[in-house]
Amino acid sequence: MKDNQIVIDELRRQARGMLPLVLVTYGVFALLGYWQWQTIVSILLGTAYALLNFYQIGQSALRAAAFYRTPERAQRSMVRGYLTRYVLTATLIVISMKVPWLNPAAVVIPLFYTKIILLILNRSVR
Repeated sequence: MKDNQIVIDELRRQARGMLPLVLVTYGVFALLGYWQWQTIVSILLGTAYALLNFYQIGQSALRAAAFYRTPERAQRSMVRGYLTRYVLTATLIVISMKVPWLNPAAVVIPLFYTKIILLILNRSVR
């Protein structure tokens, strides 16, 4: 249970880091003329998925470490989880392009928030 708390704590840290990124992203879109409600909904959808994806990565790593004692089985488990998340991400992107009231760029940009936050946090640790 303690390991799961680590995932939850990291998820909270990611969410706190994403809030300013959401505001900056919306500000840039608004300056470019995309200030409509569809833009903020798209940004929030992408952000929610980025958080879900981050949570799934943590859960996948915990599962692989806990249930698979051999490195090969753990690696297979991680790859399976990675492929599942990759398909879900592709599905989200396709949906954002097909649904007329979603802004595909505003959905995709938040998918990079996790990487941005990790880069910022790793630089501040050094």
